[in-house]
Amino acid sequence: GRFFWQKSFGVLMRNLQNHYERLNIVRPAYDPYPLLPVWRMVRETIRKPLPGARPQEPNPRLAGDLLLAILNDNPYPATLLDSVVLRIRAERSVSRGQAAILKAYYLKNPHPDVPKEVLTVGLNEGSTHIPYTLGRVFSVLEAIQSAANPGVKTTIKDKYFNSAAATPAAIFPLLISLAQKHLKKLRGSNTGLAIALDKQLTDLLNRLGENYPTRMNLPQQGAFQLGYYQQLQARYQKKEEN
Repeated sequence: GRFFWQKSFGVLMRNLQNHYERLNIVRPAYDPYPLLPVWRMVRETIRKPLPGARPQEPNPRLAGDLLLAILNDNPYPATLLDSVVLRIRAERSVSRGQAAILKAYYLKNPHPDVPKEVLTVGLNEGSTHIPYTLGRVFSVLEAIQSAANPGVKTTIKDKYFNSAAATPAAIFPLLISLAQKHLKKLRGSNTGLAIALDKQLTDLLNRLGENYPTRMNLPQQGAFQLGYYQQLQARYQKKEEN
């Protein structure tokens, strides 16, 4: 559909700049695009098609609603968040675009369960926010599993990502005892890496104490997904520096 927008060019530029600042998030080395245009944001809401299948169509109203929200510096449409959350659950991973949308959405549509401290461009090393820290822990647990079993096909992410975000108390004790077995195995092949990962895990677990929430709501799951994404990118950056 078409719409008529009437404001000064300066206001338009400022609104666009605010939008792109909210979207700004650490990105993987292989992602060459500094900005996420509207069409890429909309693409983050649809599942990748299976081989031979027709690609899914995005919600037809979303692009227009989103563009209007950006131009007017208004809250983002709830359909944007809902579609991204569904896709993260379906694919059990968080892309740069999805992490950027989560960050921008909660900066513009604030929620008490997603404090500003977790809506940062890069990893917030000092945050003690429980859902964000749990997301970071999950990323470290995945790193431990991959280091102990190089080339492992199915990781804890494939099996437990959604349930760890939704019902941490039921999942994390199991994952942590699994990680202890993996660390024991890793000590035999790469002691230095085992010590470094164990230290990282212990530091994050100390922030949690015995604090595993029984259930986490949608915004808390968003903070978990951001913590996971930020920790993962920090790990990749370290690998590249090494």
